[in-house]
Amino acid sequence: CYPAVLAGGCTKRGFVYGSSDKLGAYPTSGKAGPEDLAATMFAALGLDPEAEVRDTLNRPLPISRGEPIREVWA
Repeated sequence: CYPAVLAGGCTKRGFVYGSSDKLGAYPTSGKAGPEDLAATMFAALGLDPEAEVRDTLNRPLPISRGEPIREVWA
């Protein structure tokens, strides 16, 4: 488990997403990973989280492999 603070971008004020066990070691609800946080930020910026970019060898790379956490938006 780890904290992340979001501000602006139509996020809810004072909103807490998810919870952990009493030791803070494992999520008990609202499980999300770094890839979901990245997808959430891209979607808030108006970018499709499933979009692809090309590297120098013209290989497609997704900008995010996660799903946006829509519950954090107002």
